[in-house]
Amino acid sequence: MLRFIFRNLGRHPLRTGLTVAGIVVAVLAFAILRTVVDTWYAGAEATSARRLITRNAVSLTFPLPISYLGRIRRIRGVETVSYANWFAGVYLNEKNFFPQFAVEAKGYLDLYPEFIVPPEQLKDFLHDRKGALAGERVAAQYGWKIGDVIPLRGTIYPGQWSF
Repeated sequence: MLRFIFRNLGRHPLRTGLTVAGIVVAVLAFAILRTVVDTWYAGAEATSARRLITRNAVSLTFPLPISYLGRIRRIRGVETVSYANWFAGVYLNEKNFFPQFAVEAKGYLDLYPEFIVPPEQLKDFLHDRKGALAGERVAAQYGWKIGDVIPLRGTIYPGQWSF
């Protein structure tokens, strides 16, 4: 039986090649789509089901009115409220993009218990208005060490900012 299959595969090489190519394309398309779907849902699955993020319907660059903070805090079932503002600074040049948010430090970190910061570093961050937290990957990518001064050129908030 196997001999019969291989003999017929060689009878029409173009048909065999196109069939193999079709199977390869189908498998690759499935793998790519599964990767995209899994990546899409990975962020949502990693977050807390107890956390709700509310933002302006237009864009991250337009904050909600600060008066909403008190109104949201008074809603039954709300435990903690904080705010963040998209900063959109540029580090050295436009190629060095990473997300930056100006946050109300204590409340913001209470909402994200998965952000683990050593107690001494947390204390320093909370007491320094120019303090900043960076993830391990971003810090490693740019060669930052604890205590470094990071200059950002503001795009939404013009000027040179040091953190």
